[in-house]
Amino acid sequence: MRRDEIYTIGYPAEEAYGPFIKLVSEYATPGDDILDLGGGEGAYSEELNRKGFKCINVDSNKKYLSKSRTSGVESCAMDATSLGFKDKSFDIVLLFEVLEHIPDCHKVLEEAKRAARKHILISVPNCGGYLTLKNRRLTYDHFLATDHVNFFNKEDLENLLSRHFERFRVKEAEPMVALADPTSIASPWLRRSLGVLTRLGLARPKIRFELGVYYRLYGIVEVA
Repeated sequence: MRRDEIYTIGYPAEEAYGPFIKLVSEYATPGDDILDLGGGEGAYSEELNRKGFKCINVDSNKKYLSKSRTSGVESCAMDATSLGFKDKSFDIVLLFEVLEHIPDCHKVLEEAKRAARKHILISVPNCGGYLTLKNRRLTYDHFLATDHVNFFNKEDLENLLSRHFERFRVKEAEPMVALADPTSIASPWLRRSLGVLTRLGLARPKIRFELGVYYRLYGIVEVA
């Protein structure tokens, strides 16, 4: 295998459309002006525009923006710590999977606060619960990302947001599940019985159960 097959710098946004679009839909209505700050190739912006929002993508990577524009998304090259927009230009500012990449989160949050009229919606990978995963010989796949410089559990994100905002909440999202082979955890006689039932189609070959750990954190900030 190649190194870049193991150490990834993230997944395409289309793999996670559902939870993010649902979050935006809870706080925005079609026609709202939305700033996708650090939106990369504009995948979220494109999807939100399809749903009737007016979303602008901002990123400092011109290569990403070039692809964003080919999708018909209005895209601007800007530094997230110094945006070229007037105060209160957008109903919603999105910071989806951004803060873990930026050494100075404080300047970015202050710019988002300045640009937003109603809400700032934030997502970061969750690093809490890693001991629970470790005890099962598991870990988060985002620990392999080579471009993360900040690592948040729920308390960390709450502490960060409390330095900039009065009204906010942080929630854990996207519960992680595991699939287990029931014959690997049962007694020998039960394993044989389960094996027979599985072959006959009378028992599930895998058991799905929640780990009590959440993959992502959402920060919902009210700025109005």
